Amino acid sequence: MSVPLDTFFAQLQQQLSQHFCRQLVVLEGSLEWAATTAVIVGKHFPQRLWSGDNAPVSFTSSSFKQSKQWLGQEFDMVVINGLGGINADTLGALSGTIRGGGILVIIAPPTWRLSDAATPFYQRLGRLFVNPEVVLIQQSQPQQQPSLMTSFQQVILPPTFIDINTQRSCLTDGQSEAVDAIIKVMTGHRKRPLVLSADRGRGKSAALGIAAAELLQTRTIKVAVTAPSFACAETVFKHAKLRLPATDHPHRHQLHLGASRVEFIAADRIVNEAHNFDFIIVDEAAAIPASILTALLGCHNRLVFATTIHGYEGTGRGFEIKFKQRLTECMPQWRSYHLEQPIRWAKGDPLEAWVFKALLLAAQAPNLIDIETTTATESMSYSVLPAAELAHNEVLLNQLFGLLINAHYQTSPNDIQQLLDDPNLRLLIASQSEVIIGCCVVSKEGGFDKQLAQLVMQGKRRPQGHLLAQSLAAHLGYAIAAEQHCYRILRIAVADGFQQQGIGTQLINTVLQQAMDENIDYIGTSFGAVSELVDFWSHCLLRPLRLGITKDVASGHHSLLCVKPLSMAAQSWFDDAQSLFGASFSCQRVEQFNQLDSQLFFKLYSDNVQQPLNYGLSHSQINHQLEIFIDGGLGYDVVVASLESWLSQLLLRDDCHWDDDLGFAIAKILQKQSWLVMVERYHLSSRKLAQQHLRNVVARYYSLSSSLH
Repeated sequence: MSVPLDTFFAQLQQQLSQHFCRQLVVLEGSLEWAATTAVIVGKHFPQRLWSGDNAPVSFTSSSFKQSKQWLGQEFDMVVINGLGGINADTLGALSGTIRGGGILVIIAPPTWRLSDAATPFYQRLGRLFVNPEVVLIQQSQPQQQPSLMTSFQQVILPPTFIDINTQRSCLTDGQSEAVDAIIKVMTGHRKRPLVLSADRGRGKSAALGIAAAELLQTRTIKVAVTAPSFACAETVFKHAKLRLPATDHPHRHQLHLGASRVEFIAADRIVNEAHNFDFIIVDEAAAIPASILTALLGCHNRLVFATTIHGYEGTGRGFEIKFKQRLTECMPQWRSYHLEQPIRWAKGDPLEAWVFKALLLAAQAPNLIDIETTTATESMSYSVLPAAELAHNEVLLNQLFGLLINAHYQTSPNDIQQLLDDPNLRLLIASQSEVIIGCCVVSKEGGFDKQLAQLVMQGKRRPQGHLLAQSLAAHLGYAIAAEQHCYRILRIAVADGFQQQGIGTQLINTVLQQAMDENIDYIGTSFGAVSELVDFWSHCLLRPLRLGITKDVASGHHSLLCVKPLSMAAQSWFDDAQSLFGASFSCQRVEQFNQLDSQLFFKLYSDNVQQPLNYGLSHSQINHQLEIFIDGGLGYDVVVASLESWLSQLLLRDDCHWDDDLGFAIAKILQKQSWLVMVERYHLSSRKLAQQHLRNVVARYYSLSSSLH
């Protein structure tokens, strides 16, 4: 058997090299047979990586968890041992490390294709193994010879490109144009940021590094590079360093040339340090909280935002759709450039096409042009969509994933695996004429025994999953909540053009009905707290029970946990938890939530705090001090107790409504933000003007409320 295989793979390697493309090879059989076969195959592919257990000695060995560390490196052959299962993100990440002329090998059991015992995700992969662009070799069919691809019509060899700028050494015409576009952001007019987009393998990060090096060589400049982590920006620094003189660079995060430098700044620090730099590069912008990107627009004029459109680490398409709207509002003369030509393989590459299909990287939100919004909402169907049905319907699966991609920046291939295989997930959809317009992903959690619930509450155990049930036990002290059964709402999405039509609310109502049918005790969710989301969940009658002290890395906001009790058993602890949240939030306003957005503070305070601050002052004492303060007497520091008592009671009145002036008063009086912060945040020229503005705001609201009674 080894001779025909040896001959076949020699021919395959020659064919793939000739067309500068890559192909998927599936070895279906036992580990011993597959490993022996892989060693034979590997003779024709010099740079080899094995991901998973039992790597032969002739391969570089890597675990699934180490997949990301190979980004930026290149292999001729990558083997993924899938006999114990496969990780979708690993598949996506490692496929991008294979250069033209190479192969991806997946070792798979026959059950993925031939048995109903396999999970929906693996059954779907098994069906994709019989695609014509895949080489399938079966241990059970030793006489069946694999065949070479007969047509490469889809493969377009890259045009010959020699960069006349030897200092740059770009590899494609598109990459050279991208470098020009990046540099123009610095050398051209202000407030014209660039959005640089590309699929993986197009040389986007390299272009950023080439441009940074050229800027350092042509002017005195300070360049900041930010990304979700330094690992994500390492390729930028690698290519910049290659093009700079061989000088000593003592820090991995910095490159120096005379008085100029390029420096990595963590995403959570970039806004505060932006003023120290002349030029800012944001790589993998889709994975950085939108609040940080928006803040950058407000504090810097020369910005490049680079993002991977179809990436294993999360999609950039949802980012593009939403962030470009914000860009148009803030800097309408922004520009975009898309890198089309791959660098490490040919356009139309068979492996890239297969990976895109398998991992739904090119999934599009459903086409809703022919559906009228008004009639759609009236004739909408709401239902539970079983995973098995979804796995066998590629049209629905692409619609669903496209909808999630456009709605959530952090959607990744692992989400497909979870949607199809997690038995605790429920998928509810809003559809019309077999088109998905909205969806809600729910996880069934809880049901711990009494002993485990107590250990979770004490912080001694942390079982995998069950985030809602465990948070209520570990963070709030309600072990009973972990014993009960709950639904955690993971995601909800409604197609653009159909939002604000009540579809999301009706999806939640469908979740409630499904929960009651399953005798669920409560439903809940956790999300990055912004005013519009707080309004939505409040409208759905979910009430906040916990606000995270630190900001969530993914959303850039404090996570708010909200719950709606369904059973009397859940109601028994819910009322207690709700009153504790109001009391805790009131006490945390200065130390923990001093910097919380004042409009969000207003919503959470007015809806959840049950008693105003009380320092034992009579109404007449408070009114007397406030009237003098309004007339220009008594300083803020003298009347602070009266101000707090008055404002906290005002916020709890039903007729109190938000505006910017009220936010100013909240920020100073209740959140205790410093005068320096108040001057900067509200664009006032001095502390004296800020103090006078506070008197004016208090006067306005005091006159509206007349006085405290």
